[in-house]
Amino acid sequence: MKFTVLTENRESNCNCINEDGLSIYIEECNNKILLDSGITEAFIKNAEVLGIDLKEIDKVVLSHGHWDHGNGLKYLNLKRPLILHPDAFTKRYSLLRNMAFGGINQTKEELKEKFDLIETKEPYLIFENAWFLGQINRRFEVQKENAHTVLENNEKDYLYDDTGVVVKTEKGIIVFSSCSHSGIDNIIEQAKEVAEEDRVFAVVGGFHLKKINSYTQKVIQYFKDNNIKEAYMGHCTSDEVIEEFKNKLNGITKVVTLYAGAKFEI
Repeated sequence: MKFTVLTENRESNCNCINEDGLSIYIEECNNKILLDSGITEAFIKNAEVLGIDLKEIDKVVLSHGHWDHGNGLKYLNLKRPLILHPDAFTKRYSLLRNMAFGGINQTKEELKEKFDLIETKEPYLIFENAWFLGQINRRFEVQKENAHTVLENNEKDYLYDDTGVVVKTEKGIIVFSSCSHSGIDNIIEQAKEVAEEDRVFAVVGGFHLKKINSYTQKVIQYFKDNNIKEAYMGHCTSDEVIEEFKNKLNGITKVVTLYAGAKFEI
């Protein structure tokens, strides 16, 4: 299985554009998934630099309805299935950007003109051995910092549309989580349940961990307890936290920092 980071917060070493968002191109055998699109058309330009033909995409998945993960869909015009949670169209406003609109910049009707929309709160089979995780069962505590948008009525936005993708391989499951507002441990637990596989080989994406605190230490312990072999971390995860993962999981988990244009094969 291969995956390529089409755009990410951190600068590239291959002439790719970085931006404060995330887009990942996943290849499993002959199946190709685009997970999120970042903010602009940067993911399309980077795909060209990397020699990736986005016309080969089979399915598109939106992890949640935040601008830095879904606004790039405006620049993609493929009549392909687009799988998302129904609440991804929620109107939400960012507490971190002076109440700027924090949702995606296209309506359901606009996206229907370009994609075959599949809205579901339930897990959904993308292709054999790969699933959209649906609404995450929040078994463990979710840190308060994970929700930084509010709704139109100024109520807290709990981001119940935040989800991910799991791919089942011979080595175990590989979990893709773009932002982990639902808690990366909760997302992994749901992935294990959906794929009916307890072996977690790798976890990829943003873990939404900014500080080294008690919550971060609980997540690190969760990785230890589950004997997770590889962690590919970026986007909403700070360099400080990534270094803490490396130090605490040394000899247990291979920890890698994501950046725009990075290619990996598992």
